[in-house]
Amino acid sequence: MRPNTPRGIRNYNPGNIRHAKGVRWQGQAQIQGDTEFVQFNGSRWGIRAIARILITYQDKRRAGDGSRIDSVREIIQRWAPPFENNTDAYVRQVASALGVGPDDETLDVYHFDTMRALVLAIVFHENGPGPLPGGHWYGESIIADGLALAGIQKGAQHGRLAEMLA
Repeated sequence: MRPNTPRGIRNYNPGNIRHAKGVRWQGQAQIQGDTEFVQFNGSRWGIRAIARILITYQDKRRAGDGSRIDSVREIIQRWAPPFENNTDAYVRQVASALGVGPDDETLDVYHFDTMRALVLAIVFHENGPGPLPGGHWYGESIIADGLALAGIQKGAQHGRLAEMLA
């Protein structure tokens, strides 16, 4: 890989997920040469990690007002807190990429197309434009594989409805 390739891409961690004490990720590389950011065995595993975090936000965490984390603003404020990011710019970029308002759209991260769009927008914001058409870093099969590893399947039922039917 070229030395000028963004760190998140070199680490197979396109969401730039930081190390957290006691947390070991599925697909995490055995040797961690980066002391700040997790290194994965492949891009699929880094994409899976982004998706698993977004699922955790929606299912187990709460926004500042106590509601579910289900808007672009709530998701990105949690993902990229203002003390280390220009969160407002991040929110605008992700909302624009999804074609939704930052506050008024309720997102279901179990929906394949929604999660795909969120992951692509996060990867773009964290790493800049990639070499593939549309400025992407990864082809569709890698994104789909990473989402499948996280339990998000294209065309499958999703969210609370799927849980109730299971």
